[in-house]
Amino acid sequence: MPTLSSHIRARSDLLSTEIDGETVMMDVESGQYFTLDVIGTRIWKALADPVEVAALCRTLETEFDAPLAMIERDVLALLADLQARNLITVER
Repeated sequence: MPTLSSHIRARSDLLSTEIDGETVMMDVESGQYFTLDVIGTRIWKALADPVEVAALCRTLETEFDAPLAMIERDVLALLADLQARNLITVER
């Protein structure tokens, strides 16, 4: 389970493309497709290189002018979902 101190990275072997601000991904190994909305796409782009979750949340707080606690909660929930689907790598 990702935490604020975790370092996260997107799996590099996934196929993905952006369409109208949303991301569509395919796990070639499983053949499954996944989609992310505009905000999920912004987070996904940040995961191209390893990033600390807390640092990502602070960046998003500035970009979206939203309360940090709400951003942390939502980002951690998304990352937990991405981890459950084996789409990211989590380093503690």
